[in-house]
Amino acid sequence: MSEIRERMKVVDKHGAEVGIVDEVEGDRIKLEQGSDNQHHYVDKQLVAEVAGSTVKLSVEAKEVKRR
Repeated sequence: MSEIRERMKVVDKHGAEVGIVDEVEGDRIKLEQGSDNQHHYVDKQLVAEVAGSTVKLSVEAKEVKRR
């Protein structure tokens, strides 16, 4: 997953936007602050693929927000 970089768009398995990569911290992707002024994190194990400037997850957006 070394190809994941800052400012990449993160989408769920249906293509709905989850957020923008702020930075990669170990086994997690830190997303930029959302409308709730909180940083959210995504486990790298949820990444299905990286294509161009987009990180596609293997789960729905609501699953990310629960973690």
